[in-house]
Amino acid sequence: MSVSEKLKKAVAEKDFVAIRDSLWSRIALDPNFTNGFAESWEYCLNSGISESDLYENHDNRPMSDEITNENFSALCGELSTNFSKERLNKIKEIGRKLYPPTDEKIRSQTSGTQNSGQRRTPTGSASNKSDGDSRLLIAGLAIGAIAGGLLGGFIFGKAVAAGIGAITGAAVGGAAGAKLSKK
Repeated sequence: MSVSEKLKKAVAEKDFVAIRDSLWSRIALDPNFTNGFAESWEYCLNSGISESDLYENHDNRPMSDEITNENFSALCGELSTNFSKERLNKIKEIGRKLYPPTDEKIRSQTSGTQNSGQRRTPTGSASNKSDGDSRLLIAGLAIGAIAGGLLGGFIFGKAVAAGIGAITGAAVGGAAGAKLSKK
């Protein structure tokens, strides 16, 4: 993966809100933090943006340690309104447990080969289970956020309403995606 043009522009303009938004969006594409997120984060740091610029003060909302899609979705929604180091670390911890990188994915990142789609089972044998569960969750988050933002902005015509709609939509969409992935 490469760094998005949106992030490059935000970094060049030192637009910290847009930088955080771009990093937050990258989590949907990289929920185990092994690919695009790390690259985007490093780009920011290497371009003169400090970690203290990236993080906001933690708002002290309680954070569950539960390793579930629902909790991951809820924390991601909260990260969009409070990009704190504590919350991001909790999301990383949960994301890496929920969506562990496959052996093939790790090999493809180091050798340049394509991911065969195989996943290791707890016994170490290979299976062909796809990443459909995480894709449903991510799709639910994205569709919910977009729909909520559009609806909130359209009905109330205000950026704040669009933001609240996006957060609510992401939470609802993520929960729906998590429920569907269990079926």
